Amino acid sequence: MALHGRLYYCIITLPALKIIDVKKDWDMTKRMNDYVNAMIEEWGSDNTFYGLSHEGQLIEQWTTDLDGLEILYNHVRNSKWIRVIVLPTETGIRPERDLYKWKGCINEWIAETAVWWAFELLTENEAKAFMMKNKPVVKFQFIRSGHPHELAVKFDGYNWVVIDD
Repeated sequence: MALHGRLYYCIITLPALKIIDVKKDWDMTKRMNDYVNAMIEEWGSDNTFYGLSHEGQLIEQWTTDLDGLEILYNHVRNSKWIRVIVLPTETGIRPERDLYKWKGCINEWIAETAVWWAFELLTENEAKAFMMKNKPVVKFQFIRSGHPHELAVKFDGYNWVVIDD
């Protein structure tokens, strides 16, 4: 029986019927992997931004003069680079470095890797605990066919979910 967007299970106990909320939300959030797969399918061979590959190139510091030229050049074609911005967490922790330039695919792996870089996380356990507690947000910005695009994702404690596209 579904009530108020949640899944409820009926459990019969003696002497009464009890309804227990198992807290499985069926809201409209979209997992990042599902979004990436949809964009791969939608954009087809014209897609250089979304993918499942972990290969790419990272630049931690932007070179201001070249960035201006790249922005001008991108008005007639696709950007080669994606701006990766790691926002302060909802618990107020600010990243050590918050802006990266990434030449590769947008996916869950690069979102999580950006969090590792930004908050200087060193181990799998440290990263997992940090992300579960602080629920980081990562934004990706790029230019495709002269038009700016942005995708914001958040770690909800279990998965990366799209919060703004």
